[in-house]
Parts: sequence; structure tokens; C-alpha cells
Amino acid sequence: MNFSIMFDENKCRGCTNCMKRCPTQAIRLIDGKAFINTAKCIHCGECIKICPYNAYTPESIEWYNEMHDSPKKYKIAIPTTSLYGQFPRGTDICKVQNSILKLGFDFVYDASWAADLVAKAIKLKIDKEKTVRPYIATYCPAAVRLIKYRYPSLMDNLILIREPMEIAGILSRERARQKFNLKDEDIQVFYISPCPAKLLAVTNPIGDYKPSVDWVIPLNKIYGELYREVIREDNLTCSYPSLSGMKWAVAGGQSEHAELKNYLAVHGMENIIQILEEIENGKLSDIDYVEASACVNGCVGGTFNVVNPFIATSNINYISNSLEDECINPDIDRFDVMYESGFFNYKLKEEERTGKLNLKEAVERHERIKEICDMLPGLDCGSCGAPTCLAHAEDVYNNESEFYDCVVLRVKK
Repeated sequence: MNFSIMFDENKCRGCTNCMKRCPTQAIRLIDGKAFINTAKCIHCGECIKICPYNAYTPESIEWYNEMHDSPKKYKIAIPTTSLYGQFPRGTDICKVQNSILKLGFDFVYDASWAADLVAKAIKLKIDKEKTVRPYIATYCPAAVRLIKYRYPSLMDNLILIREPMEIAGILSRERARQKFNLKDEDIQVFYISPCPAKLLAVTNPIGDYKPSVDWVIPLNKIYGELYREVIREDNLTCSYPSLSGMKWAVAGGQSEHAELKNYLAVHGMENIIQILEEIENGKLSDIDYVEASACVNGCVGGTFNVVNPFIATSNINYISNSLEDECINPDIDRFDVMYESGFFNYKLKEEERTGKLNLKEAVERHERIKEICDMLPGLDCGSCGAPTCLAHAEDVYNNESEFYDCVVLRVKK
């Protein structure tokens, strides 16, 4: 791993905030301290945001050493679309890519360029394939892993189109090989990320493909140096992102870019959970596409951004609405050939399909958990070590805890 969410037990006060916020119920309270089940952690960063004692911190060390000390000949940077919302209004955004080059990279392939391609692929798949409704976006790795862990019956609803980060990695590697006659092992690809979840998309992807990105750089670790380069007056070389692709950074942006009419854009983990429960119960089949973003307002709300997500959203909207799109997408003319070849598609690994529930099984599971929950006191006190009575009921159903771990029931017994 090139960064992870680190937990400092000495700073933990046992307040249970993180336990109650964690969307995959990966955190329990044991002996007055938080305990993380790493197998369930999806690196969404909610624990980092909610902890008042800074017991959780994102760590990133290896990427810096790898970037500066690696013997590999050619280093490629892929900046997240949310990066453009981090600069004050009036900043000349056409200088961003050139500024990244000055930090030691050889080439920049903007994620917004790949978003142009992926948006077209999403539109075509939804128009041509009518058997699944609603399709669920695969852009946010935290949302996808939430489905894997808590709503496995919905894995078939995933649209299974590669996200822009992965497409950008593939195309930038191809360009480097062709232009400079390089071997793939001579190339390194770094993604400048707004959130920890992108790490898992690189180190442990869901799907049957080998990731094209090697390292993930937290945006906040590189922003200060990057901003100093952007505001330099002598930074005159310009390269433009796609303004439409840039809007993938905000909730609803990818659906708007794909020119979808019948979609639902949901952001924030609590809201996503509500919508997924609706879908699992057989509802929302009249919706074509659910764009799910774990962070509030979309990727602009990621833990590694430096600007308030509402301000960043306003900045992105201002840029895309007030500037003329001067982007020359280097690969847009190849889209039809790429799409027909299946370039954008991937499949789930067999083990990701096993254990999936059909609708009947999902309803039965839901009803059994509800029966267990109805026997609990409903106080959500956390004394059992689970965040809520419902979470404890799910633990009991999954044989991960005992019914009488509930202190209230144990006293009554």
C-alpha cells in the first residue's frame, strides 16, 4: 500500500463517533478503544472526518520516494477532476497541467479527457442494454465496495465500465510506449487523488483487470507546491482540461456529461445506503442510472481535498459555465473503435459473484435481521460494541457476535 488510514489507539477516547459513522460497520468498540476490521474497511474516509481527537489520519510516504528515487524512465501524472475546484476563482486553470510537469513528471493525462470517453460509453450501454435497471455507477470505489460488503445482491446492477482513472492510465501508457519506444516496465503512472478509496481501486480492484495506475498521491500532499507553480507569472504554457469532463468532480456531473435523462444522483454515505436499500427491495427499477458518490457533493468532498466541498462545487460550476471549452481531447476520435472492441468493459471475478443473493434471499435476509432487531431494546447505546441495535442484529445474523452481547438484555436475563 502507498498510503492507508492509520489509527492511533492512544488518541482514541472511545467516543463511538467513528463506529456509528462507518458505513460498512467495520469498526467496533473493544475495551474502550475502536477496533477496525480491515477486511470490511472501504477507505471512504468517514472515520477521518468524524473523529474529534484526530485518532485517524491518512498516511502517504512511499509515493514520494517512488516518484523521486525510482529508476523508471517515464513518470505520468493523472490529476483528479476535483483538483480544478481547489484553486481560487480567477486562477488560470490552463496552467495546471504544465505546473504538474514542473513537479517532476514527464507527462500529464488529464482525468477529464478520459471522462469524455467514459461518459459516451455509459450512454451507449444504457441505451443498448435494457435488461438491468437501475444500473449503478462504478466510478466511486467506496460506493462499489459498500455494495460488495452490505448489498451483494446488487452486484449485478453495477454498470461495469472502467472509471476514468483506469482509462487514463491505459491510454497514457500506450502513448508513452508509442512516442518514446518504451517498455511498459519503464513507465510509472501516478494518480492525484481526492480520497483514500482510490487506493483500493489500485491495490485491490473489484473486477478481472490489472490496474494501469501504480501509485496514488493524496491531493493535499501535493497541492501547496502545485499552487505555487500555478500562480507563477512565467508559467505560460497552457493545456486545457475538458470542461464537461471536469464536472465529474461534482454530484450529478457524470450523468449530465453522459446526457442521461432518467438518472438519480445520490451523494453522501447515509443517502447512498437509503437508496441501495430501496433498490434491494425491488424499487427504483424505473430509473436508468444511479450515480452514487460516497462523499458529500461528489469527489470534491473527498478527504484529501483542501477546499470546502460546497466552495469547490461552486468553483467547478463557475469554470465550466463561464469559460469556452478549448480542450483538444487526444483520444476522442478513437472512441467508436475502442467501444466496439470492448475496451471500456470489464467483468467481476468469480469470487466476487459467489455468495450473491437473489431478490427472494435478500428479502428473507432483511426480514430475519428485522426480527432479531425487534427483540433488542432499540437504544442504540453501543454498549454491545456495535454502532446500533440494527448493526448488532446483523452481527448476530452473520454469526459475528452473540445475541446476549447486548448489555441491557444480559441484565434482564
